[in-house]
Amino acid sequence: MKRTYLCLPGAWMGAWSWQFVLERLSAAGHDARALPFRGVGERAAELSPELDNDVFVADTLATLEEDDLRDIVLVGHSFGSLIASLVTDRMPERIGHLVIVDGGIAQDGQSIFGRIPAAIVAKRQKLVQVVNGTEVLPFAPVGSLIIDDPELAAWTHRQLTPHPVACYTKPIRLSNPAGNGRPMTYIACTKPRYPVSAGMHEKVQAMPHIRYRPIEAGHNCIISAPDLVAKELLEVPR
Repeated sequence: MKRTYLCLPGAWMGAWSWQFVLERLSAAGHDARALPFRGVGERAAELSPELDNDVFVADTLATLEEDDLRDIVLVGHSFGSLIASLVTDRMPERIGHLVIVDGGIAQDGQSIFGRIPAAIVAKRQKLVQVVNGTEVLPFAPVGSLIIDDPELAAWTHRQLTPHPVACYTKPIRLSNPAGNGRPMTYIACTKPRYPVSAGMHEKVQAMPHIRYRPIEAGHNCIISAPDLVAKELLEVPR
């Protein structure tokens, strides 16, 4: 049976980051699409000071309604998993299954900088720049992408764009527990593990309502290991 997959990108990335996974999902007969966030990736020209997680959530909810998407598999990679979780919190009736790819589990009142290791936060805060009147986090050097293929890593790095800092500093508002009662799968990248997600895999494994699926790939698995990711997404229970 045909399913609809809506995939959300990680920080500094656009819908382009999902292209290899989308090809595989489409080849298997499904409706697979990815959504760039305003001001990032393909929409980098729209960068402005008011952009934050609330804007990204509102834009994603609007897409669900405008395209009348129902019973979808909503997939978020890294930062995108936060937006996917917030969307599921707001509009669970349109979500068939929530999939988090090596991201965090959102908690009410907590910002991303409030969740990840303090040493990494301090390092990132020193890098903040202003672009188009907007405070942004510049993207990481090519060597930190955890993509073994040098050409693929260089290609990925060329596409990256700055990301609004407000997405990291603004506390998250959740009205319901993580997943809001919808079925959940967590795809954990275990080879190597991503320092930003320290301890998250263990926390998820202690949550009985989340289906835990480790894969032997680095954090940017949707680019470096699309076969593994597509296989996991195709096996998400109905």
